[in-house]
Amino acid sequence: MAANAVAFVIIFMLVASNDRLAADDFHYFVKTKELGIWGAMQFYYQNWNPRWSATLMTNSVLNSYSSPTSLLLFHFASLMFAFAAVFAFVKAVIAQMKLSLKNWQSTVLAMYLLAVIFYGSFSRDDTWFWLTVNPMYFWGSFSAVLGGSIILMKGWKLIRIPLTALLFLYAGGASETVAISTIVVLFFLGFITHRKQFSIQVDRTALHAATIACLIGFGIDVIGSGAKVRFSHLPQLSISDKILVGLWNYIKFTLKEIPLTLPAFLVGAAPFAFLGRKQLRFQLISWKELLWEDRKLWIVADLLVFVMAFSMAFSMGDMGPKRAWFPLTFVILIFSVVFAYQLGTWLYIETKGKLYQLVVLSLMLALFFQVGMGFYQVRTTSIYAKAVDQRMEFISALSPTDSVIELQPLPDSGWLFSAEITADTSHFTNRHLGLYFGNRHRFVIPDSVTSSQ
Repeated sequence: MAANAVAFVIIFMLVASNDRLAADDFHYFVKTKELGIWGAMQFYYQNWNPRWSATLMTNSVLNSYSSPTSLLLFHFASLMFAFAAVFAFVKAVIAQMKLSLKNWQSTVLAMYLLAVIFYGSFSRDDTWFWLTVNPMYFWGSFSAVLGGSIILMKGWKLIRIPLTALLFLYAGGASETVAISTIVVLFFLGFITHRKQFSIQVDRTALHAATIACLIGFGIDVIGSGAKVRFSHLPQLSISDKILVGLWNYIKFTLKEIPLTLPAFLVGAAPFAFLGRKQLRFQLISWKELLWEDRKLWIVADLLVFVMAFSMAFSMGDMGPKRAWFPLTFVILIFSVVFAYQLGTWLYIETKGKLYQLVVLSLMLALFFQVGMGFYQVRTTSIYAKAVDQRMEFISALSPTDSVIELQPLPDSGWLFSAEITADTSHFTNRHLGLYFGNRHRFVIPDSVTSSQ
């Protein structure tokens, strides 16, 4: 598990070193330089993007942007923040289950689980590596995870309430799907823990503070005038059509999108079957018992998928981008780990005592996959980064003119979000690139080339 965790960190950082500004990043960069961090947030809040907390994060990074090294440092900070959130979650679960685990073991588990989340994500190029989007779904989701972990932990007494309030305020204002899914979980947690005899112990004062903060952050987002502008560009459907779209979203995501991620999560959860086999108080002896004992997990998971399916239908008129569903990644992870942990003894018996060998084999295969995929991605993104740098140098050397400049197409960007433009000068990616260079030129790529974006 440690080897896989280390491989993930190395591969992630090598790929992140090849990240470049793309698409909306150019527009946010120009507006931040013109209006400042706060002024640019207000501009987007009123005219396009009311996700105020995420916009402040994006503007803060772009305000100090000087080279691709700035993006590398941001991705390193993102990875460390995500690790802190998962580490806190691991410690909270250990405390709740009254298990004994050393700090170095918790560290390995946290980074290993973060790797599983990465490979099990519905999309990686935009959720993990695109600067404009990363603060919305990535930082928003992990803020909620960290805040929720603090609520479950016994420590942090002096700063628990203000810290959780701050984290959930950010999550509420980061993006609508993160806010909605977080609010659903907070209300559900509050409902099932109001009885003193419930097994999960939470700081209810901190839980209430977190819920209020998340609602405030989301409320600020919802009333933003930019939301109306954004919605005006989306399909305008009738209520009945939106209901049908919501049902289709629910069915499609449940039967197609989630199953596509299961291989990564099942392989990632395999070690927990071996780790849990000796915890007899948590072991279950059949699938029927598993489904019944974990019915509360099923309810909240199904509720999250249902709510998100209909929220996307009513807000966007379709399923929306896959990055919007990122919060469900954590639900699938928790399901996979809990099931594997509870079925450890059953699997040990079914495999005739070969569970350890099968787990080690799965981890070795995962490591080989990571190394092979990592080599390919580092090579692919390196070629892409070099091409982007050459394009930017070429444009910078051009004399000011209003002519249309034809650019060479960019190669495959791999895990990174592509900075490619289109053959249409009016496309937003073309216009944002032109804005970055002071609107001195209009840019296109040959019509026969399809953008990898």
